[in-house]
Amino acid sequence: MEIKFPYGKKEISLSIPKENVVGMVKGKEIKPSMPLDDLLKNALSHPLGTKKISEMNGKNVVVVVDDKTRPLPTKKILPHIFNEINEDKNITILFATGTHAPMKKKDAYAVLGKEIAENYEWVTHDAKNAEFVELGTSSFGTPIFLNKAFMNADIKILVGDVELHYFAGYGGGRKSVLPGTAAESTVEHNHQMMFHENARFGILDGNPVHEDMEEAASLAKVDFCLNVVQNSEHEIVGAFAGEHKKVLRRGAKMIDEMFKCVVKQKADAVIVAADGYPHDINLYQAMKAIQTVIDVVKENGTIVLIAECKEGHGSEKFYNEMEKYENSSQIKKDLMKKFIMGKHKVYYMLNATEKAKIFMTTDMNEEMVSHFRMEKIDGDEILKEIYKRHGKDAKIILSPHASTTLAYLK
Repeated sequence: MEIKFPYGKKEISLSIPKENVVGMVKGKEIKPSMPLDDLLKNALSHPLGTKKISEMNGKNVVVVVDDKTRPLPTKKILPHIFNEINEDKNITILFATGTHAPMKKKDAYAVLGKEIAENYEWVTHDAKNAEFVELGTSSFGTPIFLNKAFMNADIKILVGDVELHYFAGYGGGRKSVLPGTAAESTVEHNHQMMFHENARFGILDGNPVHEDMEEAASLAKVDFCLNVVQNSEHEIVGAFAGEHKKVLRRGAKMIDEMFKCVVKQKADAVIVAADGYPHDINLYQAMKAIQTVIDVVKENGTIVLIAECKEGHGSEKFYNEMEKYENSSQIKKDLMKKFIMGKHKVYYMLNATEKAKIFMTTDMNEEMVSHFRMEKIDGDEILKEIYKRHGKDAKIILSPHASTTLAYLK
């Protein structure tokens, strides 16, 4: 069978014998039920648990949007938000970069489009150097410091998408606030809870990372949230607006229907793609694809990650910390003492390489790939390598959109 795996903005085709394939991780394909404009208008006209934006009082409005690492058509969504805001109000767009690098001008133009970027004030969050407002401490002991430009607004609006997240359960809703607009120290304390047994893909209830994020958004007094759900083709198929907790729950329910995929058995080998651009823009982002299949590969099995990574590893901290540790238990010990962003990815990477041999088809050079304890492999060598390691009757699971689909055993 011929399978296409997204690779940057292109695709890589692999021919895998049908008799080897024991699972295809593929989302339930839902197509848009109406044009995007109608979907967004409908959501904004029927908010869940809040007033409409047009009915809200206040002069200064901040609209928080995702950075360049999210595959969201922000430039198509924002005009609908702006239409709801009365003309006498001041609007600032804030890029919720979390601990990612601040947005550059060219990136902002790419996300917003020329017209919006030139006609509206926009600023980028900077987790290290922004001005922050202290809101106290959450019930989880997290010191809540949020971006001053965000906190000074009279009306706070979040715009984003709901998708699976490997320790927050789901992205979306409150994630635009924490980590989106939070200080690095706030994010680090929150993310330290990633070792909790409920800090996993697809879990909200009892997940301390999620509950802490939600507290931060509530302390910030978020007024309105618009989140969308996208299918595997990045078409918007759902839009939910209103109170951020309700919006997240509705979005998560739709994500479960589309992207949680049952497989019948564990496999000797799993071939995954990080769903192409922008999910595979760098390894820091692309490695999420490994986490969505780690529970369905056998011990000492094989994982092949197909990810372009045109920007390389994506994090100096991730790169530098990788060589300091021999195993995941060493770094877990250090992270429990003091959580440092970037190091947590090293934990997940080492944990995965201890369970399976990981190969990578990528634009990154061999030296870079081996630095992260993986081995570079060309597309036409993948099947040969799997046969070499597991025999001609190797059981293989395929996951072409692994950053956005979750494979799990019944």
